Amino acid sequence: MRLLLVQKEGTDLYSTLRDSETSRILLRFYHPRQTDWGVCINIATLGSALSLVSELKWYLQRYVTVPLLILSNDTICTTGYAQIIYGREESVHHEWDHEILFGITNGTLSGKLSVSPDSAINIVEDFSEGKDTVFRARCSEEEW
Repeated sequence: MRLLLVQKEGTDLYSTLRDSETSRILLRFYHPRQTDWGVCINIATLGSALSLVSELKWYLQRYVTVPLLILSNDTICTTGYAQIIYGREESVHHEWDHEILFGITNGTLSGKLSVSPDSAINIVEDFSEGKDTVFRARCSEEEW
């Protein structure tokens, strides 16, 4: 499982986390990796990922546009969806009606689009055009 932290525009998230003693202490066992769009952190369990998100809340509010998780089955999701899974609030199926596309251009979030399984392919293709990276993430109904 991995935690993906997409940095805000004008922020070097990796350096910011490395330069702060508090974040270095929080991340000392995780070995974050710098990416073109922020930071990627390998984490063993969903519970520890949600706990780390909670502990990094101050940094996330200031320097991160969106935290995403890549689950063990390679499903990308928001923290809201991860909390649904963790809390077993409702049944989670192979199919999910609520997803958001996150587009990354030049290392920062350049747009997001709520989609469903019924969304037309051309809408997704139009959104993806010109973006360096696009994450399709499952989300909670409230985030959608």
